[in-house]
Amino acid sequence: MDNAPAKSHRDLLAQRQPGHGLPGELYGRPDIFATDLEVFYNRHWIVVGVTADLPEPGDVSTLDIGKASIILVRDDDENIRAFRNVCRHRGARLKEAGKSTVGMLVCPYHQWTYDLDGQLKHAAHMGKDFDASCRSLIPVAVRVVGAHILVCLSDESPQDIDALASEMAPRFAPYALQQQDRLRERNHRKRQLEAGDREQPRVLSLRRWPP
Repeated sequence: MDNAPAKSHRDLLAQRQPGHGLPGELYGRPDIFATDLEVFYNRHWIVVGVTADLPEPGDVSTLDIGKASIILVRDDDENIRAFRNVCRHRGARLKEAGKSTVGMLVCPYHQWTYDLDGQLKHAAHMGKDFDASCRSLIPVAVRVVGAHILVCLSDESPQDIDALASEMAPRFAPYALQQQDRLRERNHRKRQLEAGDREQPRVLSLRRWPP
């Protein structure tokens, strides 16, 4: 049995040979995976979607990032916001991973209800001294650069996002990416609705057949 201590992240990177791939342990060890999540995904800005994922107010995209879960939502003012996917009552997840459209965000546990800006709007049986203003959803830092949505899970997000935005926004501007993405998503939804309309008569006609 090999009782040699596991090589550190730094040692594994240092032993990489020019012209070769990274050592296999960097891909398979749970402790290295946890370190990658902590260093790269929990502290830095990461791209989590595009504006076409949220073309209309009330559109939601829920994502799992390691052990964390976040909600992206386009609010009534058409701003894109990001929140921790955690109800402020008992810590239940508000939404499962995936896309949906909502009027408000409602916890499935005790129906605490949040507006699209994260403000708590309804919490039953909490007493007259309950202060709903202290129970808003926990925000996550979010920026839109071009049509790309970036978030940072850290409470102290790196300020280099400003340099990235100032460098990339002018490059994206001639392509009007946000408008194109929203138009593409609307056309996709229109095709889905039209496909549903075309399929409906066939379903009804089949039901008219005798058994």
